[in-house]
Amino acid sequence: MEDEETRNLATAEASRKHHRTTIEEIDDEDSPGILPSYAKQDVYIQDFPKEKEAGKSSGSVKTSFEEYQDSQRSKGLEPWAPFKSEEDWEHFRWMVESGVSWGNIDRYLRLKKVRDSLDLPQKTGQSFRRLLDKLPKGPKFTCTPLEVTGNVEGLTLPDGTIQYLGETLELWHRDPVSCIRELISNPSFKEHLTYAPEKHFRNPDGTNREYDEMWTANWWWDTQVKLRNGSTIAAVTLASDKTQLSTFSGDKQAWPVYLSLGNIDKHIRRQPSSRASILIGYIPTSKLECFTPDRRSVEGQRLFHDCMRLLLKPLALVGRDGVDMTCADGQIRHVHPILAAYIADYIEQCLVACCRENSCPRCLVDPKKRGVEPTYTIWRDAHETIEILVDQSEGKKRQEFKEQNLRPINPFWSNLPYCDIFGCFTPDLLHQIHKGVFGDHLADWVAEHIGKSEVDQRFRAMTPHPTLRYFKKGVSTTTQWTGREYKEMEKVYLGAISGAADPKVIRTTRAIMDFTYYARFEVHTDESLSALDDAWVSLHRNKVVFETLGIRKHFNISKLHNIKHYVDSIRSRGTTDGYNTEASERLHIDYVKMGYRASNKRNYTVQMTSWLARREAVQRFASYLQWAVPGYHGGDEGDDEEGEGGEGGNIREDREDDNAGLEGKDKEEDDDELTTTDTSKGPIYSVARQAPVIPSIPTIENEYCAKDFGFYLERYLTKADIAFNPILHTTRFPVYKQFTIQHPSLQEATSEPGKDVVSAQLATPDGRTKHGGIKKGTPAKTSTVLVRTDAGRKRKRPVPTDGLSIARVRVIFRLPESIGMTPTPLAYVNWFRPLQGPGVDNAMYKVSLDKRAQYIHSGIVPITDIPQTCHLIPCFGPSVNDSWNPDSVLDQAASFYVNPYLRLRDFFLLRYQVWCSQRRESDLEEERELRRKRAKFAMTLE
Repeated sequence: MEDEETRNLATAEASRKHHRTTIEEIDDEDSPGILPSYAKQDVYIQDFPKEKEAGKSSGSVKTSFEEYQDSQRSKGLEPWAPFKSEEDWEHFRWMVESGVSWGNIDRYLRLKKVRDSLDLPQKTGQSFRRLLDKLPKGPKFTCTPLEVTGNVEGLTLPDGTIQYLGETLELWHRDPVSCIRELISNPSFKEHLTYAPEKHFRNPDGTNREYDEMWTANWWWDTQVKLRNGSTIAAVTLASDKTQLSTFSGDKQAWPVYLSLGNIDKHIRRQPSSRASILIGYIPTSKLECFTPDRRSVEGQRLFHDCMRLLLKPLALVGRDGVDMTCADGQIRHVHPILAAYIADYIEQCLVACCRENSCPRCLVDPKKRGVEPTYTIWRDAHETIEILVDQSEGKKRQEFKEQNLRPINPFWSNLPYCDIFGCFTPDLLHQIHKGVFGDHLADWVAEHIGKSEVDQRFRAMTPHPTLRYFKKGVSTTTQWTGREYKEMEKVYLGAISGAADPKVIRTTRAIMDFTYYARFEVHTDESLSALDDAWVSLHRNKVVFETLGIRKHFNISKLHNIKHYVDSIRSRGTTDGYNTEASERLHIDYVKMGYRASNKRNYTVQMTSWLARREAVQRFASYLQWAVPGYHGGDEGDDEEGEGGEGGNIREDREDDNAGLEGKDKEEDDDELTTTDTSKGPIYSVARQAPVIPSIPTIENEYCAKDFGFYLERYLTKADIAFNPILHTTRFPVYKQFTIQHPSLQEATSEPGKDVVSAQLATPDGRTKHGGIKKGTPAKTSTVLVRTDAGRKRKRPVPTDGLSIARVRVIFRLPESIGMTPTPLAYVNWFRPLQGPGVDNAMYKVSLDKRAQYIHSGIVPITDIPQTCHLIPCFGPSVNDSWNPDSVLDQAASFYVNPYLRLRDFFLLRYQVWCSQRRESDLEEERELRRKRAKFAMTLE
């Protein structure tokens, strides 16, 4: 790295430093196990050159919220105006955001009880709409009619002239520049907006580059260099996706186009409740029956580009010259809105790229060789493509038009400045991986190899976990799959087929699973991208087995090829979690389907735009109130997604909840918690305020399968040097059903804190509900967990799993005051033998229950020595034992695989860190071999 860049590197502050538990002193700095893996690493930041003045402010003004607040105060109005009170506002807000039609709102307001009891000033739906229209509004929708003349003959006029059939279509749209102003000036995003690019590194010498948000990747930096000094990039992100409006019958569709900004933090952009995406238009959907069938397809594609050209026309001039905008921090910046990313599925990517659907929309791979070999091909060039299309339209038959599989279309992006449309296409995890490579291909291939019934039986006998879906009927009978179901299936797939499938099938499956989980990382480094690339190479190295088995004849599959571009896309635009099509599909609910359902289904587009404008006004006013009224949330709490799970920390007490964690859901926390600590500083352990049962030692030993409970407790207390009184068989212990671990965020895996539920619950019998119905009993629930131990810590060459053991929690308890006190609750566990592996084919660690002379080796550990739960997959072997089922398989199976795919947290520890360790060992071995060769060569010279 150049000296000038090295001098610009600055160490990030405390948010990236290692954190440790506050319950007890745990040596996490030198441990090669789980603790360093979960601590955020230091990052070194290189700022954009100061002389370029990226993101420079030219002055300051009041924000839109400040101006509106001044206006209210000058008129002597309360913040809730034009509503009478907070209660009236909340009432009307609910009616709008619930999606109720205007007709039903009118009927509701006319109810006698509503009129008499609520004393609302608005008595009709019309008066209510007039009230809403007083709220500050966003960019307005306009309708542009499009006259389409087809090639199907219609009437013949008296003069013999043939009149061709035509159609008038409506393009509903709004000014994208105004929408960008709306987003970049929204004070709600003040803390989540970035105006200049940066480069992040894991090492102070500027190596091991880190990729996260769009502004940390290459495209922003490279584009900023092309602009004048003092410019600010508004990184425009577009998403389009045709969606069905009719639920059970009919063929009504909508084709929305959404706009967001890469300047906004990606975890904000992907939350629908944040309103960081704006609908900028509805592309008209028509069957174009005025054209003959052979022309209909290409004319539909031209219509799409014509509509997008009209919709994005304001961006062409403003993107090149820039325009002053007031930003969320009140600063005025000279902003260049530039198309940076386009989120779409494969079909729409080809549509936007003007190429045929047997091609790659990013590169010039031979259509007959997609996915066949791990080869690297030439990128499509936007300027060259435009030249080819222009020549084609002028009648010049260029060979490249056919070679590049192009369509005769005038692309909408031809006049957009600084736009490389092919580089704008981002990875589509939902359609390319979950529903694509895995769902449409791998799952079918493996099922054909080992049999659908065998796969189903393995899923039916799978060990449970609170975050894992149980496929009671297997997986082959499901006909309608969603992305969520595919992801649940992926969590256990490799372990499920191990033992029944050919070793190369296992390695191929492992490569696809590894690629899938690496692709989902929220932060990447050069190192992790190498791991992603290794998984891709391994997939192509082993996939030939399906040809050998006669299951496939070729691998010319578009989705198998598309994933090769993931590494380049991440380096260019940032990690994939900022661009998944799942987010845009979720937007259909708020921006399309709710508006359609609130309409009368006739001329619905104009009603949808009117409904959406009022709903956005309500949401904008809600954001204003959150800014203007301290402590006001307006019911928005809890809208954010919950992250996954983490490691060693603080104790908090909650009420016991029988149902908490059974389906992986949160339980409501106690209002008067004893101890609370920010999860960014370490995990929080939560236990019930009161134990539901206080059994004696014989009861614990018999009912909880905790043999020799008293013996193990005495041994633990003695070894821990804890003073205690004699333990009698009559002594009773407070026993809990579960405890929870609030994990801090894990840098690569998830930016959000998560929760783990550790259970030790007895089975409950069938019973009756209070209404006389049958209440089905529940099986016993015992969690398998990782436990910090001293095993392996003194290894000469430590590995990531050193200091970790697997155990099954049988009892969660506290010491009664009659015996003594411990700083934390304790857990009685059954130990498994040390981890074996990882395996050659599936790379999964293997464990079995630790039995000594037919007795299960057990022990007592403080719950703060349990960093997280884990999932064990039975080693099924060539076929599944018919007697195995989820309720008893932990007792029936002889050995298990430790599942690295349960969550990204598990994958990070059990797969990625192992890969890093193996790679470092390989690098050291290469260095030693080089030294030996140099020494040998030196000896020959002597």
